[in-house]
Amino acid sequence: MSGSSRSKMPLLVATAVPILILVGVAVAAVFPSESNQGYAPEQPIPFSHKLHAGQYKIACMYCHVGPEKSRHSTVPAVGICMNCHTVVKTDSPYIQSIQKHYKEQTPVEWIRIHELPDHVTFPHNRHIAAGLACQTCHGDIQNMDRVYQYSALNMGWCLDCHRGKTTPSDVKAKMGTDAQGNVAPISCSTCHY
Repeated sequence: MSGSSRSKMPLLVATAVPILILVGVAVAAVFPSESNQGYAPEQPIPFSHKLHAGQYKIACMYCHVGPEKSRHSTVPAVGICMNCHTVVKTDSPYIQSIQKHYKEQTPVEWIRIHELPDHVTFPHNRHIAAGLACQTCHGDIQNMDRVYQYSALNMGWCLDCHRGKTTPSDVKAKMGTDAQGNVAPISCSTCHY
């Protein structure tokens, strides 16, 4: 190696290493291998699904409006809470807080639990039409005092279901499989923008 080549080597390494680190960080941000499985933040107002969905058997779609028609499942508006809480447990300080939000027409600032990256789409309506119960992805929600992220909700977890590995048997029977044994499409554009 000539003398000028040796002097360029530290410059090349000094330039290449930061670029490789930036590329690695960008790839990790776009394709995270981690999930928020088990994430259970404390909400601004304690809400027990065990009480509402479990003991009182209020259907998921009574509060979470529209997932059978839309890609999204909504966070309940304060008005939905008030359908019952204008007369139920009105002496509770938590219910009084909800009533205050309702009167002031301000939303409760709930902390999001189930969140996917911006480049991923999850159409609730398609999954409900296929016969999946909310519990398939969200777990035994009717027994949760504090909601937590039950499933990994990462790409491998979704693909395992689409490939038929973890698909509920009744849904698998209804959907059938394609030539490769897949229950649902696995092409990138199915879930990614």
